[in-house]
Amino acid sequence: MNSGMLEKLANRALALLIAVLVWRYYRRRTFSLSERYSTFGPRFWAGCVDECVLWPVSLVATTFLSLDAPKLLAALLVSVESLAWLVYTVTMHARFGQTVGKMATRVRVVDFQTERSISWRQAWLREVVPVLLSVGFLGWDVFLILTGRVSPSALASGEAPTVNRTTWLLGALPLLWFVAEVVTMLTNKRRRALHDFIAGTVVVRTNTCDQRD
Repeated sequence: MNSGMLEKLANRALALLIAVLVWRYYRRRTFSLSERYSTFGPRFWAGCVDECVLWPVSLVATTFLSLDAPKLLAALLVSVESLAWLVYTVTMHARFGQTVGKMATRVRVVDFQTERSISWRQAWLREVVPVLLSVGFLGWDVFLILTGRVSPSALASGEAPTVNRTTWLLGALPLLWFVAEVVTMLTNKRRRALHDFIAGTVVVRTNTCDQRD
C-alpha cells in the first residue's frame, strides 16, 4: 500500500472520528429561537458526516483504480464517484430537506419565503455551480485517463498530473466559490450562502426552543 493510499485512509479515519464527535455534540443540544438562522457551524460540520456516508462508493472506486483498472472501467468509476455526491445531496435535500450530516447537526433547508419543504427544482438550483465545477473536473480526469496521460492508480493515490493552465484553473475555481459562499453567508442576517440566494432557500436549526422564563 503506497503512501497516497495510507494518507487517504488516515483522512477517512479522522473524518469518521469527527463525525462521531459532531453527532454526540448536537444530538441533545438545543438553541434559543434567536439562533434559528445561526447555522454556519452545523453546516460546516455536516460535511464531515456526509463524507463518511459516501465512503462505500469512494472505497470501491479507489480500490479498483489502485489496481490499474482498464481505461474505460476507470473512467466509469471516476464518473460514478464524482456524481454520487451530487445525486446524494440533491435527492436528500429534495426529499427530506436534509442530508444525513444535516440530520446529525439538526439543521434543515427550507423555502426562504414560506419556510416549508423545498422542491426538486430548488434542490438542483442549490447545486448548480458545484454541478458545473464537477463536470469540469470529471471531464478533465476522464480525458487524462482515456488518453493515458495519467494512470488510474496514480489518480487513486492522489498524484497530480503535470500542472498546466487547465489544472490550475480547475483547482482555483472551487476555492473561489467556497470563499464567495462563506463571505456571503457571514454578511446577512439569515446566513444565506450564494446557493441559497440562487435557489430561494434558507437553512434553519431544527433544535430551537423558546427559552423565555
